[in-house]
Amino acid sequence: MIGRLFGIHDIGLLFLRVTAGLTMIIAHGIGKIQKPDGFVGLITDMGFPLPKVSAYLAIAAETIFPLMIVLGLLTRISAAIAAINMFVAGIVFHLVMKGDPFSDYEKAMLYFFIFVTLTITGSGKYSVDKLFKN
Repeated sequence: MIGRLFGIHDIGLLFLRVTAGLTMIIAHGIGKIQKPDGFVGLITDMGFPLPKVSAYLAIAAETIFPLMIVLGLLTRISAAIAAINMFVAGIVFHLVMKGDPFSDYEKAMLYFFIFVTLTITGSGKYSVDKLFKN
């Protein structure tokens, strides 16, 4: 209501997209790109099906799709893919497979809900998506 009242709703979505997308890339994606074999090994050791495919899909979900979210490019699709990845990281990997305490998968779940929110709302006015709509 307040965002709509003051016309800042789209600025909030821009801020959410840029901060969540860049943080995901910097904190989680870059390391996996730099040493993909280590991540593939971890996924293999954890018993994920099709470990190499699973690992590279996760790497894309933590680098390519967040970059698309930052740009506001195919935001709903990109955010849905990133949300699925964060659900798998948080619930399947940290909670079920590793038995980690909540503090270890809290970040993954926060990202999950941010990306679900962007899947629902879309990118907003300040985005590549909006340029193609007009």
